[in-house]
Amino acid sequence: MIQRKPLAALTLTTMLALSVLSGCGKSNNDTATTNASANEKESTNTAATANTSTNTDAANATTDESTAAGLEGKVVFWSMWSNAEPQAKVIDEAVKEFEAANPNVDVEVKYNGRDINKLIKPALESGEQIDIFEQDPGSALGNLKDHVLKLDELLEQPSVGIDGKSVKDSLLPSLMDWVKSLAAPAGLEEGYYAIPQQPYAVLFFYNKALFAQAGITAVPTSWEEFLADCELLKQAGVEPITFDDAYRDLFIGGYLGSAMGSDWTDSLVKDKTGEMWKDPIVLQFAKDMQILNEKGYFSKKIAGNKYPAGQQDLALGKVAMYLNGTWLPNEVAATAGPDFQWGSFQFPVVANGNDKGGQQGLSFGAQGLLMNKNSKNIPAAFELVKYLVGKKAQEGMSAQALAIPATIDSTWPAPLAEAAVAFGNAKVNMPWGFGIDNGGDFSSGTVLPTFMELATGKIKPEAYVSKMADQAKKFYEGK
Repeated sequence: MIQRKPLAALTLTTMLALSVLSGCGKSNNDTATTNASANEKESTNTAATANTSTNTDAANATTDESTAAGLEGKVVFWSMWSNAEPQAKVIDEAVKEFEAANPNVDVEVKYNGRDINKLIKPALESGEQIDIFEQDPGSALGNLKDHVLKLDELLEQPSVGIDGKSVKDSLLPSLMDWVKSLAAPAGLEEGYYAIPQQPYAVLFFYNKALFAQAGITAVPTSWEEFLADCELLKQAGVEPITFDDAYRDLFIGGYLGSAMGSDWTDSLVKDKTGEMWKDPIVLQFAKDMQILNEKGYFSKKIAGNKYPAGQQDLALGKVAMYLNGTWLPNEVAATAGPDFQWGSFQFPVVANGNDKGGQQGLSFGAQGLLMNKNSKNIPAAFELVKYLVGKKAQEGMSAQALAIPATIDSTWPAPLAEAAVAFGNAKVNMPWGFGIDNGGDFSSGTVLPTFMELATGKIKPEAYVSKMADQAKKFYEGK
């Protein structure tokens, strides 16, 4: 059996000592969109923007701090949050601080909510003034590559809040490496086109009080230990596992990704012959899902759970574990309450794999701040960015939104303390769903529904393998 780490040993101090990546990603069902300016301030400034350049490499951006005090004009920032969310409060505070230091700059914050994903490209293409915007860099760089500014030179400016560090060096190195790696696949010249913030990772979140009630004293690191803990929870009268329709992909992807790595899982859902579905690991997966169902380790509600039903059951103490992103404690804070005992652990190691998975792989990412290369006020816009990713704002995100700060040597929220172990294990960045979603319509229309048939006992393991092999071949015929 793999040695397990005692729960008590997974401390915040350990987490802060790690220099490996922390990773916010898949967003669902946002609150109503509200467009508002972040602050109403009196200003006598009516000057036009100081920089009319359409500079695409930021060569005209100054690193002279004395010049920053003379910045003027208007800066427009499109946020991915609604003004009812705690992130907006932190942004408002950062903007207020920036405006106090730069009284001749007028900042307009437009809180689009997640509607920004469909609004940003048409707005940029129409020439609307947008100097800074928030997006998931993984998808934004390819979709918006004609509009993003290369930030390499700007990132060498002094950071806000961490003395002696440039903006680049004030942020978690692994996050910066990840963002840089996204440029080439997007068809961009090598470099930085986004500044990471609010990183996330996909982990099992669990109720420590229920684990203690069941006599569990260490988190599971292997699939065998995971099953043993499920049995202890069941014997204690606790439903071990839940998920809902928004995150069911994480469970099948997590298992196969842990066994074989995300490249293999990606190939599986794109295999036009269907033969990969006959791999022994798929039958092993199917049999393990049968065990989870037949032994009652899955919540009885999973067949009909619509988001956010699963995570609400976790927050209410009705179930012990839920596989989700590190934004979860914030999303259910009102339901869980301040006394909820949060814990987290990485997807357990699945045996008989190919050594490309395991806990060396972690599904992580971050939101990002990007700049419009056609901005007429790049110096003032980037100065605002420095406040938004400054230490005070990032630790504000931690305290008020339970988000992981992107800055080095920063205090993380207590509910995410145990997440450090996963970040310490991670060597490979796996995509969302560990590759299981990469089959497009085949993934959404066949892989996930058939997984639900398996997880709810409507189909046996051998029949599952045959059905998936046949359906894959049929789907890809002629394509």
